[in-house]
Amino acid sequence: MAGLVILGVAAAYGMDAAGEWDVRPEIALPALLCGLCVAALTSALTYAFRRRSARTTPDD
Repeated sequence: MAGLVILGVAAAYGMDAAGEWDVRPEIALPALLCGLCVAALTSALTYAFRRRSARTTPDD
């Protein structure tokens, strides 16, 4: 998830360097921060779900 966010920001800056887009840091950096927060939230929820599932599974 975090890799996709960073790849998107890198692509936006690449398009800016090529002259196709006008990317301002005031927009791209907060988008990067929000994307990394979403990635952290996804990771935490996945960890909690897997831990809870492992606890409820009976041992054979």
